[in-house]
Amino acid sequence: MNLPILDVEPSGSAPPTLNGAAVYDGALGRFGGRLVDATSIARSQELYVALYQSPPYDLSVAPIAIPRLSINLDNAPVFGSLASGRSGSYGGRRYSLFFTPSKADARWAKQQPSRHLNIYFHDNLLGELADGPGALLGRDRPLLDVHVRRIKPWIDALELSIVQSGSFADDASLGLAQLIIAELARTPTRPVPALRPMALTRVREYVCANLGETIRVSDLAALTGMSMGRFALCFRASMGCTPHRFILRQRIEAAMRMLRDSAVPMAEVAIACGFSSQQHMTTTMRQHMGITPLKVRVQRPEAPQSHRLP
Repeated sequence: MNLPILDVEPSGSAPPTLNGAAVYDGALGRFGGRLVDATSIARSQELYVALYQSPPYDLSVAPIAIPRLSINLDNAPVFGSLASGRSGSYGGRRYSLFFTPSKADARWAKQQPSRHLNIYFHDNLLGELADGPGALLGRDRPLLDVHVRRIKPWIDALELSIVQSGSFADDASLGLAQLIIAELARTPTRPVPALRPMALTRVREYVCANLGETIRVSDLAALTGMSMGRFALCFRASMGCTPHRFILRQRIEAAMRMLRDSAVPMAEVAIACGFSSQQHMTTTMRQHMGITPLKVRVQRPEAPQSHRLP
C-alpha cells in the first residue's frame, strides 16, 4: 500500500510522534521522497514506524521535539551532519543506523535513490530502558553510520512486516521497533531483568483468555505497569521470544488442540483462536509447524470405543 506524504501541521493535540513524523515527511516530500507505509498511530502513542523511499536529495530537517532512529535499507552513501556537527561522508550501507536526538537538526545529501526506516519515539523512553554511558543510544548522543550485528534479523523482519496490512502486522512492527530501541538503549553491562512471576502469569492468562480477540503489546504492557519498550525487553528476557511470537505460538497451539479434540469446523477454529480466516490459519501452521490443519484433524486420536456412535 502506497501512502502520500503526511499533510499534517504539527499541533499540540496530535501525538508527539506524529508531529515529528509530519515535519520529517514534509522535508523529504519537497525533494520527491515519499512515505511508503507506516504503523497506525492509534495502536501506539509511544512509537511510530515509517518506511520511506527517496530519489537523490539534498535534505535539511528542522529540529523536532522527539528523537528518531533512521535505518538504511539500501546501500546509499550519504554526506551530512547531525545536531549542527561537522559534516562528513558515510558509507550508508544496509543496516546503517543514524540516530537524531530530540531538538537536533539534520542535513543530508545522497547521490542515488534509497529506502530507509524511521522509528519515532518519546524521549523519556531512553530513560525507562536503562540509558547509561555504555549504551549506544543516549539523549544527547547522535549516532552516525553505526552497525549492530545482533539487531540485523529484527531489521529484516521489520522491513517485511511494515508493508503488510492488518493488526497482526502493526503489532509485529511495533514490537520489533521496541526491541531495536531497547537493545540499543540499554547499558550492556546491566543485565535485563526478567518479568516477575506474578506479572508473567497475568500476561499468560490474559493471552489465553483473549485468543479470539486482538491482543496488543500495549495491553500486555499495561498489565505489568511498564512501557511497551521496557515490557518487550523484559518479556524477551523471560520467555526467549518477542510478545508477538508468544501470542502467535499460543494461537497455533490452541488451534491444534481444538482440531485434535473436537469436531468444530476448521473455519470456526480459526476465528476462535484469533486467525483472520481458515486460510490464514492454514498458512501460519504450515509456515511454523510444517503441517496443515487438515492433517492435524486427520491424525487426531480416535474417540474411545464407549463414546462411538453406532
